[in-house]
Amino acid sequence: MRVIAGTFRSRVLSEVSLETTRETKDRVKESIFNSISPYLHGSKVLDLFGGSGSLGIEAISRGSEFCEFVDVNNIACKTMKENIKNLKIEDKTTVIQSNYEDYLKSCTKKFDIILLDPPYQLEVLDDIINLIQSYKLLDDNGIIVCLYGKNYSLKEDINGIIEYKQKNIGITKVSFMKWGI
Repeated sequence: MRVIAGTFRSRVLSEVSLETTRETKDRVKESIFNSISPYLHGSKVLDLFGGSGSLGIEAISRGSEFCEFVDVNNIACKTMKENIKNLKIEDKTTVIQSNYEDYLKSCTKKFDIILLDPPYQLEVLDDIINLIQSYKLLDDNGIIVCLYGKNYSLKEDINGIIEYKQKNIGITKVSFMKWGI
């Protein structure tokens, strides 16, 4: 696995060696970041279900100012920290070991971009977006990027957060969401 573009282009990242963790394929990452590239410069990013940290690291490589990584798994957090240290971006990151629900309920920050890539079998994206909306964690002009299995259906409008774009890439669906007008 590698960083696709930006400052750390072609740098190899360590992967999480767990069966419960699915790494995002390069073509999926490339498609996502090509779609949100105008919003990356100077942005504050949340990478929930961080895994190896590849999505948040890609955001930093392409110009994001800061990324907060969250994962419940200790091995995933260690892998993220290793990748962050190898790229020397500790000053632009925070790694938090927590389950998503506890983290979202205690978070007091607002993010410009929220990356949601939970294990496909969880099917919790609607609940997570409800929590993001309830706790006002998405900036007014922010974007949520949801990755999920092609057999899952995400609501198009969740308490004022609407889907404005969707892509199908192999076994992965990607939804781009923002506050509705």
